[in-house]
Amino acid sequence: MKVSYYSLGCKVNMYEAEAVINQFLDNGFELSDFNDVCDVYIINTCTVTAHSDQKSRQMIRKAIKNNIDGVVAVMGCFAELNSEDVEKIDGVDILIGTSRRHLLYSYVMEFFEKKKKIQIIDKYQDIKEYEELKVNRFENKTRGFVKIQDGCDNFCSYCRIPYARGKSRSRKKDDVINEIKILFATGIKEIVLTGINTGNYGKDLVNYSFANLLEDLSTIIPPLGRIRISSIEVTEITDKLLNVLNENKQLFCEHFHIPLQSGANKILEKMNRKYNTQYFLEKINKIRNLFPLCNITTDIMVGFNGETEDDFKEEYEFIKNIGFGEMHVFPYSRRPNTKAYKMDKIVSNSIKDFRKKQLQTLNEIMAIDYRNKFLNETVEVIVEKNINGIAYGHSRNYLQVEFKSKIAKENDLVKLRIVEVGYPISKGEIHEIY
Repeated sequence: MKVSYYSLGCKVNMYEAEAVINQFLDNGFELSDFNDVCDVYIINTCTVTAHSDQKSRQMIRKAIKNNIDGVVAVMGCFAELNSEDVEKIDGVDILIGTSRRHLLYSYVMEFFEKKKKIQIIDKYQDIKEYEELKVNRFENKTRGFVKIQDGCDNFCSYCRIPYARGKSRSRKKDDVINEIKILFATGIKEIVLTGINTGNYGKDLVNYSFANLLEDLSTIIPPLGRIRISSIEVTEITDKLLNVLNENKQLFCEHFHIPLQSGANKILEKMNRKYNTQYFLEKINKIRNLFPLCNITTDIMVGFNGETEDDFKEEYEFIKNIGFGEMHVFPYSRRPNTKAYKMDKIVSNSIKDFRKKQLQTLNEIMAIDYRNKFLNETVEVIVEKNINGIAYGHSRNYLQVEFKSKIAKENDLVKLRIVEVGYPISKGEIHEIY
C-alpha cells in the first residue's frame, strides 16, 4: 500500500510528519509522491497566517481529488483551531489536531476496517504532557530534524500557536539523546534541534536546562557530525548556553536564528514581545564577541497594527545597524482570537507590501556584506543534491553554496573555497571530500 504526506509550516511540523510516516513505513507501506494515486494521504496543517489556512484547505482538497477512494487524514495547527471547517470538507476521513499523532497509524488501520470517520480534537488546555513521537530515519533528506520541545507560553499578541499547541513542555532528555544517536548512526551528519519554543527546553524539568542538554549532546556527536539550533528567542540565550557553545565550537554550528519581529520599541510592546531593542542589541553584541563570524538571521514582521512611518524608519535603522546575515520578511496577518485581532490602526496591504520590499532590498545588501567576509575562505558544506555535475549544500554558518563536481554525492561533507559571492547562492571550488 502507498502513503504520501504534505507538511506545511515550520520545522516542527516537518518532524511530526516524518515521525508519523516512519510508523507507516515500519509497517510495510511504500512512500509515494503526494501527487500520485495513494491509499493514504496525510496533511499536516499550519495556521500561522491566513495564507497558511488557505494552503492547508487547498492541500486537503488536492489529496481528496488525487484519489477519491484514498484515506485522507488531517492533523496539525489549522486542524486544531479550525476543526469545524475541516469537518465540512467532504472526503476527510480522519481528523486530529496537535495531539494523538502517535495514534494516527492505528486510526488509519481502524478506518480501513470499519469505514467510519474518526474525528478527535483535544482542547489545548488539556494538552499537558509532551507527546513522544519517534523518528529513526529521514526519507530523502540530508539533515535530521529532532523535536525537543512543544507548546508556547509567550502569547505574543499576533500569534495563535499557543492556542493550538498548549503550554510549553519538554521532551525527556534520554529520548532526545537516543534519537540523535540513531540518526547519526544512519549516516546523517547534521542534526537540527527544533521546537515551537526551542530555547524554552527544560523550563518544566527539574534542574535541567537547554544548556544542560547541549552539554550532554556534545559527548555523542561523531567526528564528522554537527548540531544546529533551528530558532531561539533572544531572551533564552543565557550566558551558560553561550559558554557551552563556545567550549564546543567544532560541534555546534555558528548560526543563530533569532526572531526580532520588529525593530521599533512601541511595536514590540504591542506585540507582547519580552524585550526591547536595547536588550536585543546587547545580546547580539555578546554573541558576536564570542563568535565574530557567526551568521545571525532573523524574522521581521511589517505592518503590525499601529505601525507608523516613524516606527518603520526606527525599525529600518535598527536592522541596518545590526547587519543580519539574512532576514525572512513577511507582512502581519490578522489572526482570529488573538489580542491583536481587535486592535485598531490597521495598516493597509499596499503599505505592508511597500515596507516588505524595502526590507527585502536591505536584506540582500546585508546578506552580500556578510557573505563577502568568506570570499576566498574555506568552508565545510554538506552536499544536499547534485544535478548534472553541479552540487549544492549549506555551510556550518548556513551559507548556500554551489560547486562543480561529478563525484560529490548527497550527504558528503566537503571543504570548499568560496570563489564568487552571491545571494542566495555563492559559488565554491572543491578542496576536499571527507
